[in-house]
Amino acid sequence: MLTLLLTGKKFTRVSLGSVLLTGVLAASVFTAVPAVFTPAPAAAADYPSWDDVEQAKHSAGAKAAQVVEIETLFGDLSAEAGALGTAAVQASASHQLAADEAEANSRTVDVLAAQRGEAAASAAALTDQLGALAAQTYKTGGMDSSLLMLLDADAAVGAMDRLTTLQGITGRTDSLQAQASAAENVLRSLEEREAAALQARESSAAEAQRLAVQAQAAAADADAAVREVQGRSAVLLEQLADLRDSSAQAEADRLKGLQAEETYRKQQEARAAEEAAREAEARDRAGDNSGSNPAPRPGETGPVPVINPTPQPQVPAPNPVPPPPAAPPAPPVPQPAPAPDPVPAPAPVPTPAPAPGPVDDPAAAQAYAAGQLSSRGWGQDQFRCLVNLWQRESGWRTSANNPSSGAYGIPQSLPGDKMASVGADWRTNYRTQIEWGLGYISSRYGSPCAAWQHSEDKNWY
Repeated sequence: MLTLLLTGKKFTRVSLGSVLLTGVLAASVFTAVPAVFTPAPAAAADYPSWDDVEQAKHSAGAKAAQVVEIETLFGDLSAEAGALGTAAVQASASHQLAADEAEANSRTVDVLAAQRGEAAASAAALTDQLGALAAQTYKTGGMDSSLLMLLDADAAVGAMDRLTTLQGITGRTDSLQAQASAAENVLRSLEEREAAALQARESSAAEAQRLAVQAQAAAADADAAVREVQGRSAVLLEQLADLRDSSAQAEADRLKGLQAEETYRKQQEARAAEEAAREAEARDRAGDNSGSNPAPRPGETGPVPVINPTPQPQVPAPNPVPPPPAAPPAPPVPQPAPAPDPVPAPAPVPTPAPAPGPVDDPAAAQAYAAGQLSSRGWGQDQFRCLVNLWQRESGWRTSANNPSSGAYGIPQSLPGDKMASVGADWRTNYRTQIEWGLGYISSRYGSPCAAWQHSEDKNWY
């Protein structure tokens, strides 16, 4: 009997009526960098041969059992592909969060480096001014003015003038020394913060690179599962058609319809639960004056964090120093200790490689959607509503992912692997996503304009 290992639990094979074709994974709760779930590979399946199918036709019971087995195998393939697709979406989201953090850390390093450079320049300028004032103090003279008054009245008058000048210079020197000390403290603080930011940048860049590799592996697994589904399902559908005296296309449509009914039902339940949660949150906010931001709705991401640069040290400009009177050459004046050397710039951190993902082509997606309206009995007047609806939800991006809710794709399926009812390539194919989304709109609202009106009223659909 075929078994499928997912999330550490054993799913035994049962009929399509009880499981259908959906492999639903619980949506991960994202933290700073969410854990990436990778399902274990399914056990090797014993697929029925054409001889098995022919043998089953000899008995009504064997025939019915063979139909159930094939339907279940078909469902297991779809479930595993959906699980791996969801794992790939989660891995891509994890990588994107880490890449955003690395970029934010890099911007912080740039800001601190610029501020540290300005602080070092301010500290050096204040040091130069202190040296100049020390020389001026020497030139003003340090002889006891009372002694000069006793010796010579004229000399006493000159000494008093020099004393007045000396007092002014001394006051400015004290002020500059306080400013220089403050500037040195600011400089040391910035150097320490810059060193910590450099370390954080290197660490987050390495984590983003690691998660990029994981995302690439998860995407490769998902793509391989899609190919497996496409290869195996064709044979299974032919065998099922032979047993039921039908055609492969008819069987595919039948199974797809059964799965669609189940996924739409679950989608409605999820949306109803989400609406109830939103209403409860709105009631809570009505009685809460904290001004907190509401959670992002499906199809949107949360607010982008803004890095607030540390205020630059404000050092008042010194008072102008009057030109010194003529005096004999001054002896060497000890200079204050030089400012600490700036933190050396590290080698550039390699930019993390982007994780693989579907190609977003909003124009092509809209063109395809426009061509599908008539097949559902809708006129082109519905197209503008559809454009507005999915522009709000996803920007018509195949890879649109909302980590807060788990919604994915152009129609923001919740979760994304519900779209596996239309095709195993739901993660990367906008056609699959659009077909599922139009089916969901038709089932729940009847038309795109009705869905758009609901979105206008509720801010979701």
